[in-house]
Amino acid sequence: MTIAWHLRGYDRRTETLGCEFDISPGMLPLVRAVLPKPENDPELIDPYVLTRDLTIRLADGIGVSIHPDRYDYFVEADEDWRLVEARRTSACVPA
Repeated sequence: MTIAWHLRGYDRRTETLGCEFDISPGMLPLVRAVLPKPENDPELIDPYVLTRDLTIRLADGIGVSIHPDRYDYFVEADEDWRLVEARRTSACVPA
């Protein structure tokens, strides 16, 4: 299993998942360009809360329609924890 990234919107009233869009690996450079650089999470594994402006910019970039007045949006990942640990460990090993 590999890491899969998603743009997810949660209903503001019920906090339930209202919409989800896959972010292809090819779109990750765009995602990284739109988001402020996460200091402790270079793999974008942890959920990343988006402001309205960031949500609109990201949605435009990946070509999806969103409802920023209805949902709170996040970039979230589904991952195999073993893969994440291996990536983080290898990033800490000096070359």
